[in-house]
Amino acid sequence: MSKHNKRYGAPTKRWGIPTKKYFWAPKVRAGAHPKDRSVPMLVLIRDILGYADNAREARRIIGDRRILVDGSEVTDHKAPVGLMDVISIPDLGEHYRFVFDQYGRVRLVPVAKGQETWKLCKVEDKTVLKDGMTQYNLHDGRNLRSDDANLYKTKDVLKIEVPGQLVAESYPFEVGSMAMITGGKHIGELGVIKEYEVVRSSTQNLVHFEEGFTTVQEYVFVVGKDKPVIEIPEVGIV
Repeated sequence: MSKHNKRYGAPTKRWGIPTKKYFWAPKVRAGAHPKDRSVPMLVLIRDILGYADNAREARRIIGDRRILVDGSEVTDHKAPVGLMDVISIPDLGEHYRFVFDQYGRVRLVPVAKGQETWKLCKVEDKTVLKDGMTQYNLHDGRNLRSDDANLYKTKDVLKIEVPGQLVAESYPFEVGSMAMITGGKHIGELGVIKEYEVVRSSTQNLVHFEEGFTTVQEYVFVVGKDKPVIEIPEVGIV
């Protein structure tokens, strides 16, 4: 398998980098986030944040342990950064949250001081372990263990402290909850869940919103009960 990535094969539109300026693009290393929905750390520092003029400078910044993701140091320039991750630059006192805007592009939304200590994680599924404990598997590769199998449901979203994993609050996937769309035609939009439709086939279940649109449940990420608890990218930025 190739360790390189031609720019024509990279999701340059989503990353926000030019297609023809260079021949190669960094390849995302396998990690907590899917390759097609994450950005390598080098691209984030050099192209999105603009803190380096070239790859060498970006690698040096990353290698000097100046970048934190979810409160932990990242030294791999190909490490994947994905949905809801919190990127911190302690030297500058800057903090950002990784989301997608309404054009499907990566957006790093600044977060206020103090809000970099937590992130939102979606419960993807649950696993019963040999010792009888229940493992909650989160969208960013994290796992939480509990002796209560009904503590959270799949599709619920947890507000957890980082780099620790103490759950501060939970937001259930239910009618009336506020959700962000993370894929499909309505990516980046906010909506209030109106109905959850179970489809009796191999296709995904559907979620209907009060705003008049429908999407598959995979793309629904609850971000609050009555209003979003995170900052949302401005609408209409081209």
